[in-house]
Amino acid sequence: MTGLIDLRKENIAKREPEHSLDFLSLSNDPNKKWCVLHTKSRREKKLAQRCSQLGIQYYLPLRKSVTGRRGRRHVSDVPLFPGYLFCCMDRGECWGLLQTDHIANVLDVVDQKGLVTDLNNIKDACERGVLLKPCALVDRGQRVRILDGPFAGLEGIVRKHLGGFRLVLTMECIQQAVACEVDVRMVVPI
Repeated sequence: MTGLIDLRKENIAKREPEHSLDFLSLSNDPNKKWCVLHTKSRREKKLAQRCSQLGIQYYLPLRKSVTGRRGRRHVSDVPLFPGYLFCCMDRGECWGLLQTDHIANVLDVVDQKGLVTDLNNIKDACERGVLLKPCALVDRGQRVRILDGPFAGLEGIVRKHLGGFRLVLTMECIQQAVACEVDVRMVVPI
């Protein structure tokens, strides 16, 4: 799976995404900038299709999602970052996309080079067939709450330890702490 969709063909449900961009880069046109389009619910593919029709460079990373009902398995491509589409365009093209009623908000990107680097990293991971799943962004030192498991409901500070993460539970009044191993996917920032 490439992680990149190009919806030029009409039958989008039964085919694999196509690879229309060899690499994502900064635009040579000084008027064109990468931006993040925050889409209305479940409109990412429709907006990507419109970008393709208008010749606008875009990137929509996808992942495989397996759902099942009544003993049947259904595999579909869903956005890796639900609600977001990455586009390189000028103000006029942006105005044209705003007319589609698929966009909730346009997020300007100050660090263009950083965004392109991040997008290329995601694109490379998708192309290598790595299983990618969205997760909460948790930094070392951040205060979090555990959502699931035997420690559900506990709050503490995240510390990285030996390739994994530990949740440090503090007793601030006596300046002492204890730590437990925690799966970073089971916590949310507070």
